[in-house]
Amino acid sequence: MGSSVTKNDLDTEHVEEYLDFVIPNWTIIEKIKELKATKYCSNWIEALMASVKYIEENAVDKSIRKIVLMSDFKEDEDIISQFQIGQIAKTLSEHEIQLHTIGEESLEDRPEGSLNDSEIFLNNLHKKINGHHATCANAISEWRFYKDPVTKSMPWYANLKLTDIEIPIASYIKITGNNKSFPSWKTAKEGKKITSEVVYLDRQRKNYDKDETVPGYRYGGDFIPIEKSLEESLSYKSGPKSYIVHSFTSKDNIDLDCWYDTSVSIVLPSSKDETAVKPFFSLVEAMHNRNCVAIVRKVYRNNSSPKMVALFPCIDDPDEPWCLAEVSLPFAEDRRIMESRSLKSCARKLSNEQNKAVDNLLDSLMLPDTDDNEEIDGSQCYLPGYVPNPGLQHKWHQLSYRALHPDEPLPPIEDYLKKVFEVESVKENSKGHLEKIAELFQLENIDPKKNKRNDFRNDFNKINVEESVKTKANVHKEIIKDVFKDIDVSMDVVDVDLDDLTDDI
Repeated sequence: MGSSVTKNDLDTEHVEEYLDFVIPNWTIIEKIKELKATKYCSNWIEALMASVKYIEENAVDKSIRKIVLMSDFKEDEDIISQFQIGQIAKTLSEHEIQLHTIGEESLEDRPEGSLNDSEIFLNNLHKKINGHHATCANAISEWRFYKDPVTKSMPWYANLKLTDIEIPIASYIKITGNNKSFPSWKTAKEGKKITSEVVYLDRQRKNYDKDETVPGYRYGGDFIPIEKSLEESLSYKSGPKSYIVHSFTSKDNIDLDCWYDTSVSIVLPSSKDETAVKPFFSLVEAMHNRNCVAIVRKVYRNNSSPKMVALFPCIDDPDEPWCLAEVSLPFAEDRRIMESRSLKSCARKLSNEQNKAVDNLLDSLMLPDTDDNEEIDGSQCYLPGYVPNPGLQHKWHQLSYRALHPDEPLPPIEDYLKKVFEVESVKENSKGHLEKIAELFQLENIDPKKNKRNDFRNDFNKINVEESVKTKANVHKEIIKDVFKDIDVSMDVVDVDLDDLTDDI
């Protein structure tokens, strides 16, 4: 748009089909980077329709279709009045095209009276097709986020066995916590290929061939050889692949702390057997009506470790099919209950002012409110479902930069990715509350080692004093006994308790 060449199916002036409709590659990216600004102008509405025509002629497969339009949106009223918003919105909807526009100023933060005719037309068009508009300053931070690679779902097929009934099912992994790490960059040293080698050594570092070794286990300093046949006979056999309902229980009995593993699977009737649909959905409905879950013993493949899982009926989501959500449960010996120390005793010691300062600090650390789906600080990073994965984003940046610049060092992390972690509004809101916390809670440095030494010295001195007193008391007792040994203790005048006397001494 704004090209010195006119090349499109609608013959729209100064609109050029710059690239052929092909799969993106690095050559195309380098060609796009060569684009320069020109002095030629064109009508953005006519350019939009030329883009729709271009998509209509070339995009024949089912795909995500987007148009990114950049303009200052300052067309005159006589040009804007030639077009109908309803007709353009209908054309975009019929072809399932998403419209993203980039302008110099925002459309939402300004009153409608400050908008020109072109911006009013664009704003109304976005409302009809649920489009999105961004400013030049925020477009990069809002749209330069890659999606996760599209993968083909590989279901796990089995038969859900309930007494003598077997229902063919397919299980799909919906949520998993296994994050893929950044690929390692291995370089060869001095042109030599990096290889690994396995060697078998004894205690004297003598090398042996694999045929000369005997497999076994080490217990302390002893090596116990075990034959393969004996090891197989001693190993646990869980049986063939299975999915057997053990029992049913109330949904309230499955607490959140009983959930196990990092993934959640969705169970649906198998598409390979049409007869599985009716009994499967009848089971889901019955479980939902009785508010119960199924406890199932799952063996993923022959002789693999069995799992106990809970199947939750899910029929409330209008955008999802009826299904069973599978959540792994721990065995009794694998469960560890960890109870945190109660903070009530500490909270009682705080004053009202200290309690209020802590509450205010927690409130200031919350992310901006996004219930009304409005932009926060010119960015939509904190809207529900819009938080990107900065690690994945940075990985794609590094890979693309290496492809375009193979001989240059990798750049640091992008600034707009850093802003995802550093929320300026949260910093500003919490600054005053942090100062208040520092004022109300005085911290004192304590040296544990020094305190232990002082406690030991105090205990040692106390023991020495007690031993000294006891020793002196025993000496006095012996002296008194020697003094009174020749006196007739039967006399009424002598009625003395030696222990009391020595204690007084």
